Amino acid sequence: MKNKIIIFDFLRTIYDPDRNNFIDDALIVLNDLRKENRIVLYTSKEGDSNRIEKLQELSMDKLFDNVCLVENKNSETMKEIGLGYENKNVVVVGDRIKGEIKIGNQNGFVTVWFKNGKYANELPNKNDERPKYILNSLSDLLQLDI
Repeated sequence: MKNKIIIFDFLRTIYDPDRNNFIDDALIVLNDLRKENRIVLYTSKEGDSNRIEKLQELSMDKLFDNVCLVENKNSETMKEIGLGYENKNVVVVGDRIKGEIKIGNQNGFVTVWFKNGKYANELPNKNDERPKYILNSLSDLLQLDI
């Protein structure tokens, strides 16, 4: 079994919909982390009519060990992804304090807020919205002791 499982959000975490391209250094970060960790893409179909086509176009199945496309993100679907790993070995990386970070915290996982895009100013209001780590650059993820 690989050391950790790292769960990535899609929009504004590894992919910038405004530029229609990957976030800077996303491919470098993913390829580096894949060497010793299981890498999972966790995204919802919600609000995007062509999400499946976009994921296929970008060959996401080649970048990730698993692609989890869910109806909507919630504690149960994220918990299923982390099954088989101790909570301290499940890392959630996302751009939404009130989304992936909150859900990851509710499951007791390690959370990393990538403070990027339109949710960069979305501050935590409750304890379950507070990330363990905050990044301004995705490449900083490689420097964390996670």
